[in-house]
Amino acid sequence: MKHHTELPMNSLIQIHLSASPHRRTVSASAIRLASALMAWVAFSGPATAAMLPDSKPKEWPANPAKHQVVIQREAADKKQSAMIAAAEAAPVPKEALRKAAGEGAAPAGDKVWWYQEQLGIRIPYALTGDAVAYYAELVGKYGKQAFNRYIEPSSSLNYQAGVKFHKEFKLDDKSFKDVHVVTLKLTFDQNFAASQTEGMHFQKERVVVLDAEGKVLHISGDGPTEVPIVAI
Repeated sequence: MKHHTELPMNSLIQIHLSASPHRRTVSASAIRLASALMAWVAFSGPATAAMLPDSKPKEWPANPAKHQVVIQREAADKKQSAMIAAAEAAPVPKEALRKAAGEGAAPAGDKVWWYQEQLGIRIPYALTGDAVAYYAELVGKYGKQAFNRYIEPSSSLNYQAGVKFHKEFKLDDKSFKDVHVVTLKLTFDQNFAASQTEGMHFQKERVVVLDAEGKVLHISGDGPTEVPIVAI
């Protein structure tokens, strides 16, 4: 299923990475994102004036073309579809969420997949079906919304899910035989949609090992998510 729903050269660009409340490091993805912004600055021409210190934000009408959602679940049959659904539905232990939240309070409720919020956006601890629906709805909302920003906001969600059978499979120092492996991958971007001066980018992956009956044997990838935040 698919849904296709200027900075001055001396502007300050800050990179914040949040793998956990206690860790801040600079990653290659953050550097690439900053480099992309710098390249955009260099070639934006007249648009640069829009971000001069004495400039003001402008009104941007709703533009669905700038906010796109792509969701792909690749399954050969009903059995594989059920396995993807099982991988997306696998719960997260509440104790793990409390630990990830650190000094902050972990979200309450059932089927909780996030452990904190940044820029008012939930940050995933686990990639579940509910997480995919949340980001899809968020990007869809951005596409219907007018903004007051220095540059035209954009956002995107790309989600891929697939299943492969393995006679032998090793993951996290564990060995399995005759298993089905579901891989879930999500990339989320929002560029100055949640804030006039900040943008966010992150990727999340979940690998779930299931037996022939669709029982979950092992989950890898759950945990705090590294979130580069670009502040102008």
